[in-house]
Amino acid sequence: MKKILFIIALILTITTPSFAINFGTYKSETDYGLIDGFKWNFFNREEGQPLVEIKSETKEEQIRIEKSKNRPKEEQDEVQLFRFMVDDTVAF
Repeated sequence: MKKILFIIALILTITTPSFAINFGTYKSETDYGLIDGFKWNFFNREEGQPLVEIKSETKEEQIRIEKSKNRPKEEQDEVQLFRFMVDDTVAF
């Protein structure tokens, strides 16, 4: 019985980092993982600023989105070409 409990505990400790990595990884330009979707303001917090913010609603993210909207559109950017390469899609 102790061996079975030890094996179960071992499996759980091995798989825990993989769950944390999968839930916390950055997924795309607009989509965040479970952990990356929040901005944690523990240290450099301004007065009146909440401790936890949704990342898409932060000032920095809004500025980045506005800059990307105002940027002239290229025919194909590097991110799109990389996605085509990963998906094995031929772009015409």
